[in-house]
Amino acid sequence: MYKLVSIQEHIKWQEILDALDIQDIYYTTQYFLSALKLDPGEAYLFYFQCKDGEVAYPFIKRKVNEAKPYCFDISTPFGYGGPVLKIRSNSAALVKTFRSEFIDFCKKEQIIAEFIRFHPSKENAEFFKGYMQLLPLYETYSIDLKKWQSRSLTNTQASSKVDFRKLGTVRHMFEFLVLYYSNARRREEADSFYFFTNDYFEALVSTMGPNLHLFGAYIEEKLVSACYVLAMGKTIHFHLEGNLPEGKTHQADRELLAKVAEWGVDNYYEEFHLGGSLDSDLGEAKRAMANMPPSVFFIGKYIHEQQLYDRFISLDDEDVIRRYRNI
Repeated sequence: MYKLVSIQEHIKWQEILDALDIQDIYYTTQYFLSALKLDPGEAYLFYFQCKDGEVAYPFIKRKVNEAKPYCFDISTPFGYGGPVLKIRSNSAALVKTFRSEFIDFCKKEQIIAEFIRFHPSKENAEFFKGYMQLLPLYETYSIDLKKWQSRSLTNTQASSKVDFRKLGTVRHMFEFLVLYYSNARRREEADSFYFFTNDYFEALVSTMGPNLHLFGAYIEEKLVSACYVLAMGKTIHFHLEGNLPEGKTHQADRELLAKVAEWGVDNYYEEFHLGGSLDSDLGEAKRAMANMPPSVFFIGKYIHEQQLYDRFISLDDEDVIRRYRNI
């Protein structure tokens, strides 16, 4: 048995998350509302229930052609997501029944392909081996804040030049954007998927409210490094960053992560999910800071209708990775 809940039914959506004890920002309607600025479409929560357990799977349904009959694909938003299982008895039986029901649903809805950014911390990709193609991308890192010992990641001379502050998410948004766009312009063309426009950040700030936080590093009153983080329940997620060249020179981006961790400890959070990074230096800094075993970030790919996929989407594995790898 399944139930399809639209994003407009936000109370029903939240009731399902509460029933499955899902306290993760990436599964909320608030997050999906901002994500729809990046991936226009219709957001739904597919809720499945059987004797072996329950599954919650939120996604964005997107039209892939301009003439009737319309075809669609579905994806999880930028960030992390995918099906979450509440197992009563047999996990293998639950996954098998869920996938059978979901495939039937996709056929009825003319959904021809499925792309999932699985959640490394939940390790939910492991349940779907054998049911879809899993593309492993990179390791992501986390800090157990209960065991975090504050320590400087840079040398004393460099750190003394940098002033770290918690900033207003609205008041300082455009200062952040200067840094973010400076970063984006230095990236290769391959990262054009992640050149987010102002309307995304405005939606992020307006929909996320108190679950969104902004931290910045200043040198002589000039903002040189900043990051937005998302926080809900017991977990903080690193979301987006921006840096000027002098911020990199003074390793302010690295030290900023430590300051966020300190803030997390002071505010009784238990985990800071740093994620991974395409920036090798920052990725190494995240690895060095982590005090939990790394988790692999997987993209799941499933083609429901091969001929229509080849006609309207036709992404090979390399294209899928570029499109869905996060930053």
